[in-house]
Amino acid sequence: MAEDKKLVWQENICAGCGTCERSCPKELRAIVITEGKAVIDYNLCDACGICIKDCPVKALSFEVLA
Repeated sequence: MAEDKKLVWQENICAGCGTCERSCPKELRAIVITEGKAVIDYNLCDACGICIKDCPVKALSFEVLA
């Protein structure tokens, strides 16, 4: 059984470059940069991890949910 996980954004690390938004494979982006901050729509995010892999400053990670 796969672990349930949630995407976590670290504001103090984020450069606001938008790489995560551009790398999201969803037609309706699960993560968007608004006023320099990542806004995550957890209803759209399927925790594929592409944004985590592509983030140049490693400001995204997964939190395992209990």
